[in-house]
Amino acid sequence: MKGGVIISIFSIFSGSSKKKKAAVFIDYEHWYISLDKSYHIKPNIKDFSEEINKEYDVTEMIFFGDFSNPSLNSEMHKIRAFTNKIVETNNGGGFYKKDFTDFIMLDHIYRTAYTEKDIDTYIIFTGDGHFSSVVLFLKQTCKKHVVVYGVKNAFSGQLKQTADESREIPTETDKLLPYERMILSNLYTLSREYENPRASFSKTVTTVCEKFDADELNVRRALETLINEGYVIQYDAQIGAKNVRLIKPDFDKTEKAGIYKKGSTVNKTEN
Repeated sequence: MKGGVIISIFSIFSGSSKKKKAAVFIDYEHWYISLDKSYHIKPNIKDFSEEINKEYDVTEMIFFGDFSNPSLNSEMHKIRAFTNKIVETNNGGGFYKKDFTDFIMLDHIYRTAYTEKDIDTYIIFTGDGHFSSVVLFLKQTCKKHVVVYGVKNAFSGQLKQTADESREIPTETDKLLPYERMILSNLYTLSREYENPRASFSKTVTTVCEKFDADELNVRRALETLINEGYVIQYDAQIGAKNVRLIKPDFDKTEKAGIYKKGSTVNKTEN
């Protein structure tokens, strides 16, 4: 009797801790172009990959796009850090290229549904409403759980309502990234111009706003985030008779995190 109880409890715990198997299909044209157009930032593949791998047992992650586009092509090395499954959708024919990307991506999803029966969850990154049909097919016919990701303001309402879950990008943290890079670029310039740079919180905010024509509230929030996450360090210093609080960046840490590399070019962004 006791042995039976132990076995039952073990089964419950081992079953509950097991991650669901997931297949991920990403319309990288939608992700890259929509983010660039609306928010002037690039996809954060690292955070996206970490998020879904933490939640699911990802069996495959496939990126789709017309990588003959120079902007998309420049992203290939970033994608390959997470997967080599990249589907080039440039057809060289008369189709509208974006429609062709969607057609190829849909074909892959349907074929996976028919051949990979052990997949529990389908994660589809696209903003297009005509993916609603495949979402319904996966849910109703295949009895699968479907999660859709899309870029805010370029994300079909119908698609969001059809899926079991919908998640929008960018997050508030993503939106602050351009301002974080402005701040770090300014601090790097300061370190090049002065042997012992003395940057304060308020002076940095003022300088960055003037230099990049940036929104003050966003710059303040970005600098606070950098400090809270340890990318910028606050310390006390004695200047004359005054004790002041200054800031300094940890460029090794910002480079490892993919936030900013010393000397990188940073452009103005719309606020």
